Amino acid sequence: MPRLPDRFDLWVRKARESVDPERQVDLVLGALVAREELYFLNVGTKEQPRIARAEVSPDECAVVFTDSGRVADFFEEQPQMRTGMPEELPVIVSPMAAALGWCVENNVGLIINPGGGDTVAASPGAVATFVAEWKQRGGRQSAGFWIPNMTSEEEDFWQENGL
Repeated sequence: MPRLPDRFDLWVRKARESVDPERQVDLVLGALVAREELYFLNVGTKEQPRIARAEVSPDECAVVFTDSGRVADFFEEQPQMRTGMPEELPVIVSPMAAALGWCVENNVGLIINPGGGDTVAASPGAVATFVAEWKQRGGRQSAGFWIPNMTSEEEDFWQENGL
């Protein structure tokens, strides 16, 4: 079943329409850090996890997804993977700041949401530059605000929309 585009998809489309190709990756990474967590594809075992990596000439990139539904879609779209599909999705869930820190520390880029039309690749250099600028601006600590006396539905809405 086709997936409805979410906020991240819309930012990817907006970035692709951007006039300046240099800014496209920054727009996508900006939309990515608005998410709470990142889903790395695990090619190891549960006891010894190993993040899937792919080579995007000449860089090495980690295979990541923006949500667990995308991981399930990826496995459904790949016939060779459906046969041995485990009951539990093979992912490593990481908070966004820690995931980006790992990428910078290991000099690894990102292949975001592979398998679909909105796949994006970010080189290790682009990720490192973005993370350095993001941290300089305050990173996750400066995001969001709190309004007293909100209902849980209102709070969920604000959290879901990255505000």
